[in-house]
Amino acid sequence: MYDFLGKVCLVTGGTSGIGETVSERLIKTGADVIVFGRDEEKGAALADRLGEHCRFIACDVGDPAQVEQAFATIRSAYGRLDCAFNNAGVTAKYGALAQSCPDDWMKVMNINVNGTYHCMRHELQLMLTRGTGAIVNTSSCAGVVPIGGQVAYVASKQAINGMTQVASIENARLEEGGCIRVNAVAPGPILGGMNNEARLKAAPENTQRKINVTSMKRFGTADEVANAVLWLLSDQSAYVTGVIMPIDGGYASGKF
Repeated sequence: MYDFLGKVCLVTGGTSGIGETVSERLIKTGADVIVFGRDEEKGAALADRLGEHCRFIACDVGDPAQVEQAFATIRSAYGRLDCAFNNAGVTAKYGALAQSCPDDWMKVMNINVNGTYHCMRHELQLMLTRGTGAIVNTSSCAGVVPIGGQVAYVASKQAINGMTQVASIENARLEEGGCIRVNAVAPGPILGGMNNEARLKAAPENTQRKINVTSMKRFGTADEVANAVLWLLSDQSAYVTGVIMPIDGGYASGKF
């Protein structure tokens, strides 16, 4: 359906869940994919499974020095960047703001917000040299309709929404008619990653709560999110920028 033949694409947080699925789908459509992740063992296994068109670079996106070095490698090896999916992110334990842990707050904000910022800054610099490109960030349904007990996560995802829309405005009309489109997806409860089987079984009440906040009363899949990501990265969405797209089974539609 999509043609990414010859395009150089970056996926952060790409060794599991949605990121892994997007990496695999991009390679199947002809892309060369660079995957950032912190787990070198998982990264090596992914690159081995996906083959010669996948390159893993160990990188903690919350560390600006590591991001700088990773992008130096991209510049040296590829000299360009066509697409980027900024998917690296973490959450924290549920709890009211008054009882929350400042260390948890800093960890979530550093990876989700600072990490997205560090990567976007370098991605845009690379894309601006050619005057074209597409970026998709991972927000969350909680960044569209906040939920209690997740102050750091909600704040981080709302910050990502803001960064997405600022960058979309700044790069929508470049010299000589160029454009770098910047959008975000806002997934609801998705199987895998943070909702892996072990976690869901360990907390059945929390699992049911996640299902109940959707009007469809089910979890989504990584493939369902990847469908939206690939569309937003592709030329088929050439007139779309600055969008925060819910992929959430109806979570953002209202309370049920």
